[in-house]
Amino acid sequence: MTKVKELPPERGGVSPEQLEKIGRYTRRDFAPDEVYAFSLILCDNEVDRDGERFDDEALEALAELFKGKTGVFDHAANAKNQSARIFDTTVEDAGQTASTGEPLRRLRAWAYMVRCDKNADLILEIDAGIKKEVSVGCAVEQVLCSVCGEDQKRAACGHEKGKVYGGAACHHILHGPSDAYEWSFVAVPSQKNAGVTKRCGAAAAGPDSLQKLFGGQGEITLSARRRVAACRRIRAG
Repeated sequence: MTKVKELPPERGGVSPEQLEKIGRYTRRDFAPDEVYAFSLILCDNEVDRDGERFDDEALEALAELFKGKTGVFDHAANAKNQSARIFDTTVEDAGQTASTGEPLRRLRAWAYMVRCDKNADLILEIDAGIKKEVSVGCAVEQVLCSVCGEDQKRAACGHEKGKVYGGAACHHILHGPSDAYEWSFVAVPSQKNAGVTKRCGAAAAGPDSLQKLFGGQGEITLSARRRVAACRRIRAG
């Protein structure tokens, strides 16, 4: 009889319950020592460096949408970049207070990878804390002004993100997620919480991403920084 080696969670080991959930996405049964699992914070309800945040309802919706979604690098939509897949999620209380005065809540996910020679270096970098920051790609139905509640996807209200109105800084609230595309390992996070970054909507403008950015996706909303980058690409093209 062959004894299957089971690794502890801190070394990427999986429990029988986790292995069952992973099995929903695999074509065959895997032994515990064949897969590597790790947890990550995808996003939270804190205002990020773009002056945006998810509301609590959005976090709950994203928890369902991100189950089964693949992990890539730098939001590059290429099958060769696929590195891991989310098999479970939950929205948890962080035990802290967000800058808005609301309880800080965050979306935690668990992802798995296959233990093989190809993934050995990535697993080592994850364990060493080198590959740590992640970013999410998703779409939302509404982008609401925190001051007046106006949906910025319909019409800009005139309130400026970061400017103080009535004692509180204006920011945009991302509400009503309609899709989750992927999550990515990135180098520079935009959310203020360590190890977490957020990306919503289309990809940042790149050499061959403008068609993907503006074509066939209906109405989109970009942060000021991404609008400037997109305009530069258009002028250059």
